[in-house]
Amino acid sequence: MVLGESDFRHHMESHLRPFRDVLSGLFFVTIGLQLDVAQIVAAPLAVLGWLLALVPLKMGLNFLALRATRLSALDAWRTGIVLGHGGEFALLLLGMVMQQHLVAANVVQQMLVALVLSMGLAPLLIRHHDRWARAFSRSGALGQPPQAEESEVAERARSLRDHVIICGADEVGLLLSRTLRLAGVPHLLLESDRQRVEAGRAMGAPVSYGDASRLDTLAAAGLAHARLVVLTLVRPQTAERIARAVLERRPTLPLVVATDRVTDAQLLRNLPNVRLYPLYLALGLGLAEQVLLMLGINADYVNRRIEELRQTLSESGGDRP
Repeated sequence: MVLGESDFRHHMESHLRPFRDVLSGLFFVTIGLQLDVAQIVAAPLAVLGWLLALVPLKMGLNFLALRATRLSALDAWRTGIVLGHGGEFALLLLGMVMQQHLVAANVVQQMLVALVLSMGLAPLLIRHHDRWARAFSRSGALGQPPQAEESEVAERARSLRDHVIICGADEVGLLLSRTLRLAGVPHLLLESDRQRVEAGRAMGAPVSYGDASRLDTLAAAGLAHARLVVLTLVRPQTAERIARAVLERRPTLPLVVATDRVTDAQLLRNLPNVRLYPLYLALGLGLAEQVLLMLGINADYVNRRIEELRQTLSESGGDRP
């Protein structure tokens, strides 16, 4: 523990990692030897009851704990569902309970089997967590109902016309908002993370709390009167869902999608009026420009070459570095 905070910690980690893997395997083997799988046949309802008590209860507790940190309901549900299965620490506790005979052996076995089964559900929870989280969030389960979010968004967008809707109040969205404010362009940001909403408002940005992937939220943001929609660093599937929802309501409305990897946005390539903006392109070209200038190359020559390269990469979709 003393050396773990020193400069030797990386050296220690490389030497201790093989022992960690061996001890982890030994731990699970020990738990497996104590497990009575026959309890599934002997008391299936009890095992199912413990399983149904564990997973939803842990999801709910995770959700409440994350909401207490002012995380958005959607993100809190996502994390709560992913962490809804049992963990190694619970196995350790049940092993100690079994050794100390604190609870009847058959009850501990039922709990142990349910815990192991919950671990088997982990891949399913992880795979479908986003869809389930959105379903819980839309229903208003333990969170702010969608109608309240839409009312808040509609109140801010009431006087907006020919404005820009920015989906995402991350660093990119806030910088874009600041630029639009300087240019006098009316706009509104939609963000589902409460912390980002408050941070954006503290910077003077017109941020509203709402899920931009819902068509009702976009409609409340004044989609019918918007001039442009911008998506910043959202997941490709979410971006496609938002784009299709927007184009269904406004087929000719242009959309700009900022993405960190163009390969993640293949779903958007064939949609009309969608312009992809790979952020690595701006970062790479900006860095290249600074390097060339620091090497003493003529500024006009650098600007000309960078602009030529920017045009070439934009025409090819940014696929060829």
